[in-house]
Amino acid sequence: MGHKKVCFNCRKAFSIYKNPSDEINLTCPECGIITTLINHKFRPPKSSDIKKWKVAEYLKNSGCFFHHVYEKVEDGSYVVVPYPENMSEAEEFVRKYKQNLSPY
Repeated sequence: MGHKKVCFNCRKAFSIYKNPSDEINLTCPECGIITTLINHKFRPPKSSDIKKWKVAEYLKNSGCFFHHVYEKVEDGSYVVVPYPENMSEAEEFVRKYKQNLSPY
């Protein structure tokens, strides 16, 4: 299990597989700015898909670090909620699941 350091400036993600006690260099190897550490479940869009990167950045800025979000269904069980694909879905997702976004 790992994490990804994500650069929203370069629109790139870099997988990190290290011992949790190791210090992680969060500097982007492409542009040198500080990246964001996000759950390994994050699936970065193609670097050319600017709209999807804007959605991912909006979710990150709203406190989402791409772990599973669950919703209780009628029978009492829980299902994993899919992450949004566009900005209007992302805004609704944040409104509905804000309290469930931060893994901490």
